[in-house]
Amino acid sequence: MPHQIKDYFVKPSDPILKNIAKPIPQEKIHLPKTKQIIKKMLSIAYGEQMDKSKPFLVGVAAPQLGISERIVLVDRLADGKGKAGDLNVYINPEITWKSEEEWEWYEGCYSADRVCGIVSRPIAIKIKAHDQNGNIIEEDFEYYTARIFQHEIDHLNGHEFVELVLTQNPNNLHWVEDKEFMNYRNNEAWRNWPKKCSREKWEKIKGIK
Repeated sequence: MPHQIKDYFVKPSDPILKNIAKPIPQEKIHLPKTKQIIKKMLSIAYGEQMDKSKPFLVGVAAPQLGISERIVLVDRLADGKGKAGDLNVYINPEITWKSEEEWEWYEGCYSADRVCGIVSRPIAIKIKAHDQNGNIIEEDFEYYTARIFQHEIDHLNGHEFVELVLTQNPNNLHWVEDKEFMNYRNNEAWRNWPKKCSREKWEKIKGIK
């Protein structure tokens, strides 16, 4: 991803990441303010590339960009291995059902510096949200796309994936330099990544210590 995309994201220590984002009333979805937020999010997700068929980001939540509104973008074709191309807008999304069965995969985030980690989440979910026209939609997702939704909706509720890693297994919190990320992702090196990020280091990044 282009380096400049990082510049749009708030720093890990920004307090907005701990806030619960505000819902957008259905009657305000059509207002210019909401449309401008969505336009900004899509612009950042696609960048300046000519080919609009494949976004740089497979998921993003408005608070990550300094906007405390309940809007997320999720690419429904994303598979965690580079595939993408169906980025959609979800307003006021909520998870209405989660499977009991879970699975592990890596997660990273532009709002978490160079910290990545292995997170266990439900395999399948059902979501309810508004689309850009204000219509209520209900959809089912599984595996990686379900993971993106859970990750982004966590942001709307003031939570980050690092919290889950530290709760589930602190040893699965990793430090990944930009130049290392392709190998971390593509070769599933994340399963046995040698570079760890301690709780203390994360708390320093967050400005807790």
